[in-house]
Amino acid sequence: MTNDANNNATSSVAYWLRSVGVFDFAKAWREAFQGGAVVLATAGLLVTSIWFWVLDRLWKVSGVEDVPSRLFRFARAELDSMFLLGASLREQWFYGMCLLVPLVFLWSLIGGAIWRMLACQQTGTSNLSISRSLEFSIQHYWNGFLLAWALPLGFSLLIGAVIFVYGMFMAIPWFGDLVGGVFFFVPLLLGCLLAFGILVLFIGGHLFAPGVAVGGAQGADAVTSAVSYVLSRPLRAVAYLLVTCLMVWATSFLLTLLVSLAESVTLGLLSLGEELLSTRGDGNSDKTSQFLMSCWLGGLHYLASGAVTCVFFAGSVVSFLLLRESVDGIDRREQCAVGGGAVKRSFVEPVESS
Repeated sequence: MTNDANNNATSSVAYWLRSVGVFDFAKAWREAFQGGAVVLATAGLLVTSIWFWVLDRLWKVSGVEDVPSRLFRFARAELDSMFLLGASLREQWFYGMCLLVPLVFLWSLIGGAIWRMLACQQTGTSNLSISRSLEFSIQHYWNGFLLAWALPLGFSLLIGAVIFVYGMFMAIPWFGDLVGGVFFFVPLLLGCLLAFGILVLFIGGHLFAPGVAVGGAQGADAVTSAVSYVLSRPLRAVAYLLVTCLMVWATSFLLTLLVSLAESVTLGLLSLGEELLSTRGDGNSDKTSQFLMSCWLGGLHYLASGAVTCVFFAGSVVSFLLLRESVDGIDRREQCAVGGGAVKRSFVEPVESS
């Protein structure tokens, strides 16, 4: 009887863990480190940092700023410095628009390919190569991934612009004050709608693009589906978001520790060897070697950051699949869940693995 009770308790715990998606997130965590996705994410981060650097140099040359932008320092900083982005955009909104708009176009393409690759892995349909993932992302770029990013942002900007214009109207002496005060409920309702939209965007914004990657849906349909999932299962959506953030934090912590330890050990042993047999002359070779070493170390940091980015993408994919299964009852392991009929056959053919 005791063994049967223990077995039943173990089965119940395992069933509960499986029902809330713990095993699915663990699988997504493991599969996030596949080579193709990490390569795409690393390339995207490298291009992003180059754009940060170029725009920062141009901005300083133009004479608008006397000191280097904090947004450029944010590009080289750790994940914790992302909270500086909001303050920087408030201080330099035009610079922020010039910075972020091209990145939206870039990550709609690269992120779409990564999401597609991870979605095919999560559903067990196929293992897509980088070229096929990029082909899917290009095919579903304008009406899919880019629109899924642009619609919520455009909606928020439109409501904000209406409230801004209403404030300009209230600046009219006497008439604007009177009429604006009487109809103040209009901007107040718009403000409530904007606040609600920001809340939904914060909770379910990472689910918009996976809707395109999983089912090949249009951007508007993907956004509508993600919002309906969040509103139908808000507690699940919040829980899945927290699990995804926990995965990202844990991966970032472990990889930072590993990379820092590897860097310290390598540089320490190299310095010890150079001290024993030092043949440096005028120092030119030393500067050259230091530059080349910094390039390799920078590449290692970018590779680790790419892996962390892929973990976030994998968490968003499995969150979308679990919410869709909970709300719509669509099994995430069904082959049609990856949109096999929505794209050309070449995009979903399995890649032969050696």
